[in-house]
Amino acid sequence: MSSQRRALNVPTVRARVLIAGGYAALPELRAASEDIELVGHVGSLVDAEEAMRCMRPSVLVLDPDLCEHAGRCSLPSLRRASPGTAIVLPPAGAPGPRIVRAVRIAARDFERRRGEDGLTVRERDIVRLVGLGHTSREIADRLVLSVRTVEAHRARIQARIGVSSRGELVRWALDQGLLSP
Repeated sequence: MSSQRRALNVPTVRARVLIAGGYAALPELRAASEDIELVGHVGSLVDAEEAMRCMRPSVLVLDPDLCEHAGRCSLPSLRRASPGTAIVLPPAGAPGPRIVRAVRIAARDFERRRGEDGLTVRERDIVRLVGLGHTSREIADRLVLSVRTVEAHRARIQARIGVSSRGELVRWALDQGLLSP
């Protein structure tokens, strides 16, 4: 770890990076091997989706030329393949050191989004509000979401932590300390 990083007490997060598309970012990312692990390089969107499903990288560096496929934006399909992966779009041409900085920021954000329980900050907010007795409508209003989004979050949370009812979710939240002041 560099002395500058130690002096600032910035934790180093090892980013697992998948590159999709061109080769422009490879030299810079290889040079930053201290905290960036290149887990693969693919040349197409189809390969990128498959690699993301299998590898679950923390960051995808996506060539801007691959952002559109058959006239449609490719980001939603990539997001579905690995919802937790941060996607970085480098500038066209030679991205230079900015790409390394962007990957490092995205990797830190990736690590921060999930807690020990595997939930994102937003998911923990929803669990806490469910545990406090709020309805889906009240949660949606409070978090500026649609009711369907709140219900989808709750269903995903319940599946992830292995509970099947609202009551079990409340019990889990109590056990995890999410309802303590």
